[in-house]
Amino acid sequence: MNDALQTVSSAGPGGRAEGREISGEVRHTLPKRERLSGRNDIERLFTCGEAFLVYPVKCTFRWSEGPEKRVMVIVPKRNHRKAVVRNRLKRLLREAYRLHKHRLSFSAGADIALSYIAKGEPADYRTVEQAVVSILNKLCTIRNEKTTWRQPAETDGGSGGR
Repeated sequence: MNDALQTVSSAGPGGRAEGREISGEVRHTLPKRERLSGRNDIERLFTCGEAFLVYPVKCTFRWSEGPEKRVMVIVPKRNHRKAVVRNRLKRLLREAYRLHKHRLSFSAGADIALSYIAKGEPADYRTVEQAVVSILNKLCTIRNEKTTWRQPAETDGGSGGR
């Protein structure tokens, strides 16, 4: 009975717990607030963001002010003409991100675009998953390098430059 009360009290809107721990089990969800949308946000990501490639997925990212990590997936029509194939690849990208987003250990926010750039035969889930995991690990490494790079510069700036 107490478990049921804890589950209901920890649930978000609509009675569903999103990404929270319920009785020792973490729910892997991708709620609306974690999806990147809006013309201005997407435009800012592609104009001010940085990018790298882990074949067959290209990652474009931009550090944001808020604590949210938002993601969008892209499969160009130019590379895959059939909507069925594009939708399947987008579903694979979202699934791999959803299951491994806990690897983003930094607390700062980020806007991330995952683009499937390979042409020809679509990759299987294992290939896509390995690429997404590598991307998430690389994002953590980049973020950690950026914060450790800034900290010595701030403490060193007051020494007078001798």
